[in-house]
Amino acid sequence: MQPDSPPLLDVRNLTTTFETDEGVANAVDDVSFSLYKGETLGIVGESGCGKTVTAMSIMRLIRSPGHIAGGEIILNGRNLLDLTEREMRSVRGNEVGMVFQEAMTSLNPVFTIGDQLTEVSLYHRGSSWSDAYDCSVDMLARVGISDPHAVMTSYPHQLSGGMRQRALIAMGLVANPGLLILDEPTTAIDVTVQAQVLNLINDLKKEFGMTVLLITHDLGVVAEVCDRVAIMYASHIVECGTVHNIYHSPRHPYTLGLLASIPSFHLPKEILTIIPGQVPRPTNYPPGCNFHSRCNFATESCVIHEPTMTEMSSQHHIACWNWEDVTPPASLHRAGIGDRNCE
Repeated sequence: MQPDSPPLLDVRNLTTTFETDEGVANAVDDVSFSLYKGETLGIVGESGCGKTVTAMSIMRLIRSPGHIAGGEIILNGRNLLDLTEREMRSVRGNEVGMVFQEAMTSLNPVFTIGDQLTEVSLYHRGSSWSDAYDCSVDMLARVGISDPHAVMTSYPHQLSGGMRQRALIAMGLVANPGLLILDEPTTAIDVTVQAQVLNLINDLKKEFGMTVLLITHDLGVVAEVCDRVAIMYASHIVECGTVHNIYHSPRHPYTLGLLASIPSFHLPKEILTIIPGQVPRPTNYPPGCNFHSRCNFATESCVIHEPTMTEMSSQHHIACWNWEDVTPPASLHRAGIGDRNCE
């Protein structure tokens, strides 16, 4: 259930475009969603659908040739798009922290982990150097690093992938932001470390009372840590609902295709479902629904008119003209997927 209080983050009709040699690329097109205090929202979709651009737009980190063409990003009652760059710098880190993709490229290779962590604390908290150092050590310990003093003097290349990921999460948390954006936090690390990072996210959320926006392409990750899910395809959010809604009652054909493509551990020789066709180019999205050329449920309306977001229930919204015809088969549910948050 959504609380009665207003959302911590309210993204309204966000549109972000890029000027390219082939024309204007609509990376994010009229995207809206809300995020309430204390919950975790997962934005899911394949590479290039606009997930990371959405996160970077919230942080106001879009650079030329891209720009935010329209919409509102309301954080704690303020529209971030109305702030000056100086005001926005105080929001980054203090109110919104972000953990970027791939720790090896996000951390500066010529500075120690300690240098990079204390810099964040010095800038955002106005701490003395000794307080910033102590705070950094404490945060490394809180994210599960057993010898934080040794890590403080280490360079990124001297740490394992899991340790670097934990250090990045510590960097995002060191200024104690109310909202933490995690962009593919389990990319490029092995399955065992992925499980550790997901457990860490859940533990930190409980400890700090954080609100989390999780960007991922992994539906298994979403099932482990998210309360609600927004499915993104070709610059649009096409379905949004609770984990139970999305995993047990998907009503958008794209969501159905994603779930049907998840392999089952109980059927080792099964033939996986694939979504036919290819994602359209962002400089040449078709009229109507961006998914219609790949969709088995498409009708003439889908080809001509872009679907609007329809309220199936207070917690479940779908952008599809034919959602009532989309019925998930009984065989869709994969044991264990989506169960944690479905009780």
